Amino acid sequence: MIGDIIRIKPHHLPPAREIFKLIKNRLESTEPAFAITVGGESGSGKSTLSLAIEEVLKDKGFSCFIFHMDDYFRLPPKDNHDRRVENIVHVGPEEVNLQLLQKHIDRCREGAEELKKPLVHYRENKIREVIIEMSDVDVVIAEGTYVTLLERIDCKIFMLRNYLDTYDDRVKRARDPIIPFNEEVLKIEHDIVKQHKEMADILVDNQYGVTAHSDRYSNK
Repeated sequence: MIGDIIRIKPHHLPPAREIFKLIKNRLESTEPAFAITVGGESGSGKSTLSLAIEEVLKDKGFSCFIFHMDDYFRLPPKDNHDRRVENIVHVGPEEVNLQLLQKHIDRCREGAEELKKPLVHYRENKIREVIIEMSDVDVVIAEGTYVTLLERIDCKIFMLRNYLDTYDDRVKRARDPIIPFNEEVLKIEHDIVKQHKEMADILVDNQYGVTAHSDRYSNK
C-alpha cells in the first residue's frame, strides 16, 4: 500500500513475542515458507501487529514478507467507495480478490522465487503491479479484514477488538472520516468478521493478550 503510514507501538511487541513462542516449533519445521494470517475488523491493529511479528521474526533470523489485503481489492479505493455509496450491499469479502491472494501465498509456500502482485496507490486511486523477490522468504504474513477466510494457512491470528472498541483510535488516526455511512460499513464488516473467530488458531484480545484457540497451538 502506498499512502498509508504504519508505525509499531510498544504494546504490539509483547504479543508478537508471545505469538512467536506459540508458533516456534511448527515454524522451524515448515519449508519453504510458513504462512500466517492476521485478521479482524478495520482499525483493530492488524497491520501494526503484523509489522511487530515481522520484527520479532527477523530478530530470530527469519526473513518475512507481508501481504496487505488492501492491495487485492478489485477496484481502486475511491472507485470502491463510490460503488459502496451506490449500494452498500457491495460491502464484503467479494470486494477483494481473495483467490489471487491465495494463489500468491500458495506460490510462496511452494518456493516461488518471484511474484507479480498488485499494489494500491491511495492518493492516485490506482492499482499498479510490482514484481517482488521471494526466493529467501521464510515467512509470509497476510493481514486484512477477511484473510481468515484463506485456506492452506499454517497459523491464523484473529484480533478481537471491534469497531466500537477502536472508535477513539480511529478518530486519532483520521484516515477515514467518522460519518454515519462509514460507521454503517464498519457495522456490516463487524457482522461478517465476528464469525471468523472460530476459524482462528490464536486470538489477540482488547488488551493485546494472546491465547491459543486451536489444537494446533494449544499445547505449545
